[in-house]
Amino acid sequence: MPTIKFRFKTECQLTVEGDSYEEAYLRFKDFMHGETLISTEKGLDIYPPEEPTVFFEIDDQTDYNTIDNFNGDFVKDIVENCSDDTQARIDHQGIR
Repeated sequence: MPTIKFRFKTECQLTVEGDSYEEAYLRFKDFMHGETLISTEKGLDIYPPEEPTVFFEIDDQTDYNTIDNFNGDFVKDIVENCSDDTQARIDHQGIR
């Protein structure tokens, strides 16, 4: 299952899974816009970071890519900030 790990400057890390990279991203986007809760555990409130910089890894990458200003657009935020080989993997899924 495709996964994307998102990390913030506050050293908080969040792994989001989906049937595709775009679905995982859209789940994260809903969290960032306050439309979906990450946890429904009572007393555990998780909010998006105040800074717009987000780091992310695709599947088994060993280094983080950077989104300098979260746009809410899969291609601008994820695809355009990946290495060529990761872009090819995403393209293979038929996303672009």
